[in-house]
Amino acid sequence: MVDDERDVLDLFSEYLKSNGYNIISFDNPVKALEYFYENTNNCSVVITDYRMPEMSGLEFLKKIREKDTALKIKTIIVSAYTKTDIPYEISYIMKIDKILEKPVFLDELKTEIQKLIVTTN
Repeated sequence: MVDDERDVLDLFSEYLKSNGYNIISFDNPVKALEYFYENTNNCSVVITDYRMPEMSGLEFLKKIREKDTALKIKTIIVSAYTKTDIPYEISYIMKIDKILEKPVFLDELKTEIQKLIVTTN
């Protein structure tokens, strides 16, 4: 999970951990990519914020997809903007599995992760 807003990151991470998920969280997408490149096989879902200072969520997911060409890893992008701000063509080309609009409710996030994990098994 990647989000430059530490309070959001902590809230989501703690909630998902309390529901049995193993979460690795980063407030910096560059550090998250370093981890991802070294641990690709340990990742099943990547969740990222859309707008971050070091790198946008779209740029981040593009780099994820360059490494995960088989599309084994499911991706969720969280945005304060509406889904129409991330054009369908871009989300389709980049194979983004889910776009969630802020505010994201904790149960909604958990439900979407469960749906994505079910489709990979």
